[in-house]
Amino acid sequence: MARAVVGKTTIGVVLAGGRSSRMGRDKALLAHPQSGNFLQHAETLLNELPLEKVVTSGALPGSIQDLVPERGPLGGLYSVALATVADAALVIPVDMPLLRREHLAELLAEGQASGRPCYFENCFFPLWLPFTSECLDYLRRAVEGSARNSVGALLRHLGGESIPIKSAGDWHRNINTPTDYLGLSTPNKTPENSFFREH
Repeated sequence: MARAVVGKTTIGVVLAGGRSSRMGRDKALLAHPQSGNFLQHAETLLNELPLEKVVTSGALPGSIQDLVPERGPLGGLYSVALATVADAALVIPVDMPLLRREHLAELLAEGQASGRPCYFENCFFPLWLPFTSECLDYLRRAVEGSARNSVGALLRHLGGESIPIKSAGDWHRNINTPTDYLGLSTPNKTPENSFFREH
């Protein structure tokens, strides 16, 4: 499938299609310590950047649903790529609530300058991913089962670029379990323990 010049049109993508089995309920709907829920926070973060639009991958209303279920992040990315006309995507998972605008802006700038998949060292998300024909071919094969269904394998195949992490802190960690979630805090608010008692 032919694509236009890489980086001409970049969209924001929130990956929110996971099972959330370790959390016990949908992580996208968890209350964020600042305001709203995890999904709303992620969408707001991407909407602050110069992107064509922001879409969500998953089963929630208004999201782009996977064409083939149970294929993980690559299945979500493949479905998004086919459902849009974007040349690239700035991708974040819904369960990284400590991401900040400056981290994503750095990744976006580096990706658009190099044209290569870009991510921060030691973590494959957030990710700037060009939807080249080579990328789409790998995603298709991963979904069909003829290529390794792994984000790391995709990035190695495409010659992805690892960017050094310049800022301190745990902004790049995932929230996967109730213990992770209860460890989140801000100066003014901590996640409510009653969430887990009531659900």
